[in-house]
Amino acid sequence: MYLHDNHQAKIFRNTRVLCHIKDSSEYFMTNDNGSDFEMLRVFAADKNGKMFMEGRLMGSVIAHDAELLYFLEDVNCTFEELNPRYFDAKPVTDGLLGLSVGDAFGVPFEFLSRNEVRKLCPHDMLGNDCRLSFSSRWSDLIPKGAWSDDTSMTIAAMDSIIENNGSIDYDDIMRQFFLWWEEGNYCSLEFPFGLGNNIHHAMQRYQRGFPALECGGTGFRDNGNGALMRIFPFSMYCICKKMDDEETLGLIRKAAGLTHGHEINLFSCYLYTQFLFECFRTKNPIMAYHLAFTKKKHFYKNRFSEETIKAHDILLNRITDNDFDPDSIPESGYVVDSLTVAVYSIVNTDNYEDAVKTAVNFGYDTDTNAAITGSIAGVLYGAEQIPERWLSPLRKKEELILLAERFEKSIS
Repeated sequence: MYLHDNHQAKIFRNTRVLCHIKDSSEYFMTNDNGSDFEMLRVFAADKNGKMFMEGRLMGSVIAHDAELLYFLEDVNCTFEELNPRYFDAKPVTDGLLGLSVGDAFGVPFEFLSRNEVRKLCPHDMLGNDCRLSFSSRWSDLIPKGAWSDDTSMTIAAMDSIIENNGSIDYDDIMRQFFLWWEEGNYCSLEFPFGLGNNIHHAMQRYQRGFPALECGGTGFRDNGNGALMRIFPFSMYCICKKMDDEETLGLIRKAAGLTHGHEINLFSCYLYTQFLFECFRTKNPIMAYHLAFTKKKHFYKNRFSEETIKAHDILLNRITDNDFDPDSIPESGYVVDSLTVAVYSIVNTDNYEDAVKTAVNFGYDTDTNAAITGSIAGVLYGAEQIPERWLSPLRKKEELILLAERFEKSIS
């Protein structure tokens, strides 16, 4: 799916920056080695790596807009010279911190309606150690900065992959899930919390001797968001390993199937992976949405059932329409609704804080929606954009950072 596609731009240290467009933040760049200016395949991006156009010959760009020539200023340097700090990014760390902060920020509001949440105007990290003006499922039990099952199951999978030297052992991952729920490993507090019914049933099947990859329920009612909430490390595995579409689809199918075996769940997890990669690559949420959702419809229709495609109709066709009403997204734990909330929150904001707040303001499964959104926003904007008032109280922050660094090293 990814980096070997010559028509798909990616910024490398030696990416050539050809020229700057006057009175804008955009540069034309190329990874081609040729010297014929008009025959170079170029893309447009700013110095932060945010792309605006890709995969076109310079000659066709100029032919489309001949006046553009008057606005081009020669630059002739590498991208590393333009922005040397760009390559310091750590997407796994950024994404994991984004996920865990979103999770912890959303915990106090879980199962409140969107109207109740919006009246509270969430702004700071809250918990039972704060003076709360409301009552919710966790408001009397969980202190601020504590993350839930979303992060716990994510880091359980990451730890398994690290301990297996960068390989995926699905039985071992299931065993780590039990160490979380039964022995309190991978928790932000001294006890686990947040186990969902679909995952509980999958773990019971594993105890009864089901193969790990057949533990996920396959009925329509098994389409909760519990696979999507923990799919981040598997998605990053595919991205860092530069897997193609078919390899990625196969891996995500197995990873989701540990707890959720319905095709709708697989497709949601696969769409998340595609969108996460395009956000990582382009740093442009609108462009990422177009590339991951609308441009690949034909590919999806050839691999998924009509029922599954129809279930994702809003994501594939309507979420960016000017007349789309976000409140038409149901308040639920259905996997498609959670992915829709996350994608909407990303494409309608331009920073981490607003993206996560938008997700929480949809109400109901606020911690999971914010965790999914936060993982994408973390990769998209970097951990440095996470508000310090949220990051500072995050439980076991240094342990999360160390785990992310070890994971990235193990799969590189």
